[in-house]
Amino acid sequence: MFVMPEIVRSPSLAEKARQMIQEAIWSGELGPGVHLVEATLAEQFHISRGPFREALRTLAADGLVEFYPGRGAFVVDTTPEQMQDMIILRAMLGGMAARYVTAEADADLLQRLSASYSKMMIASEAGDERSFFDEHWRFYEILHRSANEFIYRSWKSLSGLINVYFRRMGREHLTQNLILRDIECFLKLFQAGDPDEAEAAVRSEMLRMGFVVLDKPIPRMLHSYVTRRVLEDGSLVAYDPVSDSVAGSELQTNKTNQNEETWGNDSTSADKSRSRRAG
Repeated sequence: MFVMPEIVRSPSLAEKARQMIQEAIWSGELGPGVHLVEATLAEQFHISRGPFREALRTLAADGLVEFYPGRGAFVVDTTPEQMQDMIILRAMLGGMAARYVTAEADADLLQRLSASYSKMMIASEAGDERSFFDEHWRFYEILHRSANEFIYRSWKSLSGLINVYFRRMGREHLTQNLILRDIECFLKLFQAGDPDEAEAAVRSEMLRMGFVVLDKPIPRMLHSYVTRRVLEDGSLVAYDPVSDSVAGSELQTNKTNQNEETWGNDSTSADKSRSRRAG
């Protein structure tokens, strides 16, 4: 399995600048289309201009900032149509990453994903929304980084903008208990070792919830890609996007009976977190 190396080091001034500007974009303090005036923001964030310029270049590579010749840098603005296209592509990448991870069944990787999930539960129980969503981002970064370089780079180029959109628009839909429920199910699928089922579940849930946040029906062309749904109790069932209903209990019943621990009808500490809502 390809795993991009993770280098642990103290953040540079440019990295600190990137983190502060990114958080301001994520929170909405710097909204879509805002002109990032170098002198003004360098003073506001107490950053010298050199690290500030480097931070903007990094954020541009992450898809959060755009440079226009003769005009400067601006926070990226996206149309609903563009966001829809990005959500579709992100779901396909997520499904493929899940397939890689499940097929490889690397114990260390599964442990790191589980540890990230545990941190999300702790943050949720503590009411720490920022830490929760930071760790949520981290979980998917680990997942995609562990697939291959091209999946990771493609995911990273999309996820910054999607994260901004979801933080601003999706909180009434994407509650912490829903996120924890899905990730708990995904982890059990990774551990069960069925790449087909893992890919279908991750892709389906990403598409389904993405269109919930967009407040749009799933397009007909995507119906064959949305074949699974995670229920409130964390179990996975076959799903029909046309009628927005589960297609029966066969998948849930048979596979749960074969491996109850894998499919997650057992009680876990996540149940305590499922009652919490995001912000």
